[in-house]
Amino acid sequence: MAAHVGPTFLRIMLGAELTRLRDQAGLTGDQAAKAIGLKSASMISKVESGHSGFERIDQFMKLLDEYKVPFEGQEMLADWYRNAKGGDWWSPKSATMPSGMNLFLAFESGAKITKVVTTQVVNGLLQAETYARALHESARIADDRTSEFVENAVEVRMTRKKRITEEGMELVCIMDESALRNMVGGPEIMLEQYEEIRRLAALPNVTVRIIPFSAPTYRVFGEFHVLDFDRKELPDPVVVTSSTVDQGMKCLSKLRPVKQFVRRFDILAQGALPAHETPAFLEQLEREVTAA
Repeated sequence: MAAHVGPTFLRIMLGAELTRLRDQAGLTGDQAAKAIGLKSASMISKVESGHSGFERIDQFMKLLDEYKVPFEGQEMLADWYRNAKGGDWWSPKSATMPSGMNLFLAFESGAKITKVVTTQVVNGLLQAETYARALHESARIADDRTSEFVENAVEVRMTRKKRITEEGMELVCIMDESALRNMVGGPEIMLEQYEEIRRLAALPNVTVRIIPFSAPTYRVFGEFHVLDFDRKELPDPVVVTSSTVDQGMKCLSKLRPVKQFVRRFDILAQGALPAHETPAFLEQLEREVTAA
């Protein structure tokens, strides 16, 4: 198990695996609960949904016995169970985060590949700290946010970047040209932001592609992510998250909407410039900002 995976994602993974094992054993939730001495299936349901764990680990181990999990599998799942307790790194900031962000960060903490489309501002995983702060400050009065909220938001955004800079998550980002041209914080901050994108795009696990204004192609508004996981750890193929108007995150995993977002990403990729043209595109933007 990768060290960066947070407790919430571990609970989700554990719940998905327990659901699979129960189905494989041919048991209902009520039958599984009765087998380990529970009065109702509510605890089984909470554990399988990733919302909570058992009160005692012996209940968990007894359930694995009922599911006839071999010793090696029990050791792995018991390790997941122990590491799934406690809070995630973002938990102290959760009170100041938009709705749905907790779940999104949990999924992002375990994603192997993230594909993201951004149209109005630079994607959060690529933002320089000065850009992120200026962006949140510009919205502080309109959204009635405190300075603490701004600082927490910037800290969360900078910590998220470790997924690509330290932990090796693959990022494929498609940005509309407007995301790079919309002025945030002034020319100096924009120049720093362009340099940050260039630095991150040079990483072997990061791909940045741009859809220029001149491209006669399909376009979308807003932002969405397609998160792909290790098939050995999470059976669900992908989870799609999309931004809502209030900057909250809505997580989707049903097959039909997932396929729709994957299809949108693929079509948008067809209209984007090749990744090797991104540095030259950024250099042209730098020249324009410097000359203005």
